[in-house]
Amino acid sequence: MEPVEYRPIQNEDVEALGTILGDTWHTYTDGRKRIACGVIDLANFAQRNTFAEVAVIDDSPIGVIMARAGMPDKQTQDHWASIKHHACEELNKLGGCASDLTRFFDAMEKADRDLLAHSDCDPDFELVLFAVSSEARGLGVGSTLMDHAQRYLAAQGASRAFLFTDTDCTWKYYEHRGMRRAAEQSFADDGASILPERMFVYEMNLEGIKGVMHAALP
Repeated sequence: MEPVEYRPIQNEDVEALGTILGDTWHTYTDGRKRIACGVIDLANFAQRNTFAEVAVIDDSPIGVIMARAGMPDKQTQDHWASIKHHACEELNKLGGCASDLTRFFDAMEKADRDLLAHSDCDPDFELVLFAVSSEARGLGVGSTLMDHAQRYLAAQGASRAFLFTDTDCTWKYYEHRGMRRAAEQSFADDGASILPERMFVYEMNLEGIKGVMHAALP
C-alpha cells in the first residue's frame, strides 16, 4: 500500500470527499444522488472552516478534518457556498430534494446553537468536520488528522475547543480521546423531530499542545 500523506484540501478533492460523506450519512440513496448529498454536506461544513486538511493515498482522499479559529473570510464562505449551490442543483436534477437537506441543516444549526449556549465552551474555536473512509480505518489516519487540527487550533491561541456530534456519528470516539461532554440534548421522544436521537457538545483540552501552523485553503 502507498504511504498516507497529509495536505491542504484542494478543489479536486470535493468529489472523493463527497463520496466518503455520502457513504457515511446518506446510505438511503445511491449513485450520483448519494455523492451529491455528500458534497452538499461537505460544503455546508466547509463554509465555516479556517483550516482544512485531507489524508490521501496516491493523491486520493481517504479522510478529512476541518477546524475553525474565529470566522472564515468571505472568499472561503463564497467559494463553498458556490459548491453547495451547484451540488443542490445537481441533486434536484437527479430527482432528489435539496430543500430537505437545507431543512435538516437549519434544524441542526438551531439545536447546535442551543447546545453551545448551555455549555461553557469557548465559541471561537471549533472542530468543524472529521471523517475517514471505512477502508482507511485502523491505519491511524483519524488520530493523525485530529492531532494536526488540534495543533492548528493551539497555534491560533486556543487552550480548549469544542465540537458538535450526535448518535448518527461515531461520538464515542471523542470520549476515547479523553474529551469532556459539555452538553447534550435528547430528541428520542419527539416523534416529529428530524434530528438524531441525541446531540452532544464535546470539549477538548489543548493546553500543552505545541501549535504548528498548517496551510488552509478555501
